[in-house]
Formats: sequence, C-alpha cells, structure tokens
Amino acid sequence: MSPTKLDRRIIGELERFLRDELARLQGSLRAVVTEARSTESTSLTDMSVHAAETLHTEIQVALLDRRTQQAVQIQDALARLAEGRYGFCQDCEEFVGLARLRALPFAQRCRDCQGQAERRARRESFLSRESRELPREVTSEAA
Repeated sequence: MSPTKLDRRIIGELERFLRDELARLQGSLRAVVTEARSTESTSLTDMSVHAAETLHTEIQVALLDRRTQQAVQIQDALARLAEGRYGFCQDCEEFVGLARLRALPFAQRCRDCQGQAERRARRESFLSRESRELPREVTSEAA
C-alpha cells in the first residue's frame, strides 16, 4: 500500500491508538512514581526484606525506564503525524507499510532498515564490550 492510500480513517485510527496508549503509559508512570514516594524511608532491619525491597525497586526502575521510552516514541510518532512525515522510514524514506504501522504504530523504520539498525547496534555493542575487556587482558598478561 502506498502512502497516498493512507486515508483519513486509517490515520485517525492510528492517531487514536497512539493517544490512548500515551495516556495509558502516562497514567502508569504516575502510579509508579506515587507508589515509590509512598514506600520511601521505611525502616528495614531484616536483610531478606531489604533484599526483596531492593529487587522490587530495581524492577520498578526498569519498568519506569521502558514505559518512559515508549511514551517518548509515541510522542515522536504524533509529532511526525502532525508534520506529515508519519509512516515513512527515517533511513530510506520509503513507506513503512500499513501492516507494520498497525502492529507498531510508532515505528520509525521499515522492516529492512530496522533489521540493519539492530544488527549495527549489536555489532557496536560487541565491539564496545571487546574494547573494554582488552586492557584487562593486556594488564594480566604483563603481570
């Protein structure tokens, strides 16, 4: 389907979904922050209780981070929609495809470019990890 076939009904449907999902995420973020504030500064004397609280806090922080990332992606998609750039790949500028937009309404890339970006990120992560480990190996060989 070409971008010219994205009619007002489909755009409206995707925009409603994006706005509803953004509202849901923002509500979820507020609830997590409220919960965190209400459970702060409890006196923990039992180490197992402290460990469980620490684990819970770490999970909440990870969830908060992921939800925040999703909210930003949705806000970006709404901005692209308002600017008329919604549905086009940020790398190759081709139409992302209606099926992809329905499955992932905040998609910034077509399937092929997203795959390339993910492979590039994995390669860079591997090289970065490898370069951080190199000095330790050189240091241990010198000893």
